[in-house]
Amino acid sequence: MNCTVLQRRLLSSDRPDRPDAELQSHLVECPMCLAWQRRLARLERDIRLLPVPPSDAKEQLLNRIRGPRSGRPLVADPATLRLTALATGPKERGQRKLAVAFALAASLLIFALAWWSWPHDPRANPRPVRQQQARLDERLALSLRQTTPKERMFHLSKLAEEIHGEARDMARNDERLPQWAQFYVRLVGETMIEQARQLPAQDRPAILDSVAARLRETESQASRYAAQLKEVSPRSAESFALIALASRNGERDLRAMKNG
Repeated sequence: MNCTVLQRRLLSSDRPDRPDAELQSHLVECPMCLAWQRRLARLERDIRLLPVPPSDAKEQLLNRIRGPRSGRPLVADPATLRLTALATGPKERGQRKLAVAFALAASLLIFALAWWSWPHDPRANPRPVRQQQARLDERLALSLRQTTPKERMFHLSKLAEEIHGEARDMARNDERLPQWAQFYVRLVGETMIEQARQLPAQDRPAILDSVAARLRETESQASRYAAQLKEVSPRSAESFALIALASRNGERDLRAMKNG
């Protein structure tokens, strides 16, 4: 399950604070989604605290549905409706307008909060994001053009280190950092593992040991960055925590593949 699927499922859930087992397993391994889920749960909790103005609209509606006991038609003719509107005092009309205004304001607030919670960055221009992603994918494709699994693993390992180094350069305030972190997760957690499975048995011990050692070093560095940025830039800290987690899981999977 990827992050987008999880976040959409949480948005459609009645209780985002109580995710099911499948969602929980992803949240345990993804600090960014966990932080997002906590914000959504807090939003759901705070919406209940919005003030709702008093209204007798429900009782009026029920009376109209029941109709008058004298047997007159349920729906009044247009003339009667106009007389009823004229008979309504300014105070009552003002209260109705106020109730409508409150309801509209509450609806707009809920919409704004839902928009804020949806997984997107309103500051980002979609075109640069797509262009950056295209360049990242092109670098990945270049690594996969190598002739043998051994060469592909070498280039993928080098690319992972480059992506982590570029992320360090972005560190505090670059809006591209989450995109680089997500690419790193895909690179290490999917592509690298897939190529490792294609290694001949005789090549596995040396290559997987070397790549696993590099991932362990990256995990250590990314964890330090996450700790240093936790207070000054929580968003950047989440990205480095994601890189550290992907590195740790990648090292574990490669070593298990070597011993398996």
